[in-house]
Amino acid sequence: MNRQATQGVRTGGRSARVRDAILTAAFDELVDGGYATLSVDAIARRAGVNKTTVYRRWPTLDDLLLEALTSWSVEAVPVPDTGSIDTDLYALGSELADALNTGAGRQVAAYVLTAGLKSPALSEATRRYFEHQAVRATPVVTRAIARGELPETCDADQLLTTFRAPLFYRMVTTGDPIDSPLIELAVRVTLTAARAGLLSADHDG
Repeated sequence: MNRQATQGVRTGGRSARVRDAILTAAFDELVDGGYATLSVDAIARRAGVNKTTVYRRWPTLDDLLLEALTSWSVEAVPVPDTGSIDTDLYALGSELADALNTGAGRQVAAYVLTAGLKSPALSEATRRYFEHQAVRATPVVTRAIARGELPETCDADQLLTTFRAPLFYRMVTTGDPIDSPLIELAVRVTLTAARAGLLSADHDG
């Protein structure tokens, strides 16, 4: 390997480490202080970089936070593939519960559920966040359709929204942990509606 190639590998490795450090710092700052105290200066200090390094990668604080939350979600809430829509949804709910029942998860949820009320820019950031989560989980539904477990007209976004809604609702309204009985109920209600054709793209209500 020539010197130029070696330097390229090292540079790429360092760049990835810097990116990870900044994303981790952004997430930790959100968890520790909430969105109100979040700033690029604080994130840069925590990551051990200059704030110009942050701005080179993310033009705005919300762009940075969106990527930090998305990266966290990929690790905290992996998309299951158990071979059955019933167990896939239960696994997805359990992973979501494990994430949201923690202090970090609750801070994330508090941000994504209320940010849209603060400004149009934050509303767009949270819309993109939920859109990304829906795209990630869509294979759970498409695989179920391919296996014949759901109608071909079943809409993945409607199904996932119906399933997740009671989990977030409990957390927001009572603050109680998301537990197995609630997840099981959400699975049953969601799949009953889906199999009845109520969660189809062409369903007119």
